[in-house]
Amino acid sequence: MILQGFSDRPALDMDATVLAAPTVHEDRTTATDRSGTFWRSRPKMAIVSPDEERAMNSKTVLLRSRLQAASLIVTASLTGLFLRASFVESSVNPWMRCSVLVGTIATMIFLIGPRPLSLKQLRWLELLLFIPVGVQFFVMQIEEMAAACYARNAVELAVHQYLATLGFTLLILIYSMFMPNSWQRTLIMVTPAAFGPVLGQFLIRSTMPFAQTVITPWQIVETGLLMLVASSAAVFSTATIATLRQQARRAQQLGQYRLKRQIGRGGMGEVYLAEHQLLKRPCAIKLVHPGQGADPIVLARFEHEVRSTARLSHWNSVEIYDYGHTEDGTFYYVMEYLPGMNLSELVQRFGPLLPARVIHFLRQTCAALQEAHQMGLIHRDLKPANVVASRRGGLYDVAKLLDFGLVIEHSEAVSPESICAGRAGPFSGSPLFMSPEQAAGESRLEPRSDLYSLGAVGYFLLCGRPPFEGTSPWRVMIAHARDPVIPPSFWVTGIPDDLERVILKCLSKNPSERYSSAAMVSQELAACQDATAWTDEDARDWWCRNAPEIDRPMSDVPELRPADQATIPR
Repeated sequence: MILQGFSDRPALDMDATVLAAPTVHEDRTTATDRSGTFWRSRPKMAIVSPDEERAMNSKTVLLRSRLQAASLIVTASLTGLFLRASFVESSVNPWMRCSVLVGTIATMIFLIGPRPLSLKQLRWLELLLFIPVGVQFFVMQIEEMAAACYARNAVELAVHQYLATLGFTLLILIYSMFMPNSWQRTLIMVTPAAFGPVLGQFLIRSTMPFAQTVITPWQIVETGLLMLVASSAAVFSTATIATLRQQARRAQQLGQYRLKRQIGRGGMGEVYLAEHQLLKRPCAIKLVHPGQGADPIVLARFEHEVRSTARLSHWNSVEIYDYGHTEDGTFYYVMEYLPGMNLSELVQRFGPLLPARVIHFLRQTCAALQEAHQMGLIHRDLKPANVVASRRGGLYDVAKLLDFGLVIEHSEAVSPESICAGRAGPFSGSPLFMSPEQAAGESRLEPRSDLYSLGAVGYFLLCGRPPFEGTSPWRVMIAHARDPVIPPSFWVTGIPDDLERVILKCLSKNPSERYSSAAMVSQELAACQDATAWTDEDARDWWCRNAPEIDRPMSDVPELRPADQATIPR
């Protein structure tokens, strides 16, 4: 089973979704609770499938292929220098030439061989390939220039002086051309090589009196300027190539759609803001992670999500426009673009919501759930991050339900066959918002399971925290099944009794004690005293007033502390 988004801290990532089976990665998350330290910029653990692990390591393929090409060039060059030294008298220690050549050949064989290598191992091989060569060039420069001084041969000294400069320049350019790096790493790697010939000439001139008549201070400065130009060109070219690679990804064409920028990332793929080339209509495109397209289980789950969502037509469900794949095997589907933020981000940025606004969002979510339930679909992953507060059709605070990747049929029992057909396992869902029967791994679920999650979402919107917390997903799941719910009014004063009763009834442990349908929940919410207190004008004013904050990246949102929560503008 895959548990995404859990931390070793007392609180869990509210966006964590349980999917399938086992590899651990670190990530970070943000959110807040009453203590002020909950869910903000702390490490979390994500356990992902072996297929996703392979996809995450696919970037090592490019580095390995570049290292293979660079090792061939470096090996050929060193072999030429070794043969030259074998037939022409040289002052360079032959053992050093031989050991560096053997080490380079071994690195090349290791890179070309069939053994899989991690990104960290490839970076070590990168160092083993280039650093010994740079050291050999420096030693060759010193020894051959010193030999020319002892022989008092000015022509030979000048030749070795410029050959050293040429060798280091070629080494810098080869490194920048072949290694896919950031400009910072390239700068760190080429700086010692840029100082090599300058330092060599300075040492020879300082220790050899004869060299003072051949190597002038201006020549050392000239060499330094040349190496500065070479290293600057290397850093600039690396930065340019990296930028062009990113722009190429953003400008990638998927049929009639042009990708603009990444706006989200999930367990199966990335989500991009895109534009239809002919209609000029903005849309969102979800892509399967590179390397996962060939996995039948991943593709089946991806197609299952598309087909399930495409069956829905309610205004409060996200709309699917298109589905397909490119020639290189990238699968994607196109959905409406929803400017705004999900309810998880909304609470992180602005704190707990007014009861009237909570009712406003919950009723819209009920409408989307009612249609899905009437079609026999159980969402199984209802949480604040899967409900978007958006601007649509000239209206504000329009709730859109999305992410039907874990949806199952009402009458469908979860089995190994259904999992292979694209459904996730019986424990699938988000533990912080999971119903007791879902946490218990029951094979058959009914719409009331989603209503429990709906109550947990309402609880979070009112309090800024989920109904239960814990140090592990299992503790949270056990709490859902066993522990009584603390009323929201314990955490936040001023919550109306009628709204609290609706939330707590949705959070009943026994499914039979909950509401029988999403429509009934909506009716109860409509009967609450504050049901009509949040108007379209209120929503418009709020969005206009907070437009700068809404458009800020989530990485710029400051941590919410207890003192802040007491004066949160609602």
